[in-house]
Amino acid sequence: MYDRTLLHTAARMRGITTPAQLAREARLSGPTAWRIWTGVGAPRGDHADRVADAVGISASSLYTRATAGAAA
Repeated sequence: MYDRTLLHTAARMRGITTPAQLAREARLSGPTAWRIWTGVGAPRGDHADRVADAVGISASSLYTRATAGAAA
């Protein structure tokens, strides 16, 4: 499960406060960065790696393990 909360926290620490800034820093298209930033879509593959590098976290930390209660 994708958790954008950590992304926003890490991004703010790097001075990234908008999807447009994330797009520039992570070398993503504007629409892709907006989907990742707003939680409409989760970063996949190389996008996750670029986002994680841009904000200084590991790509795997963008995701949280779903609990049984969340799946219901």
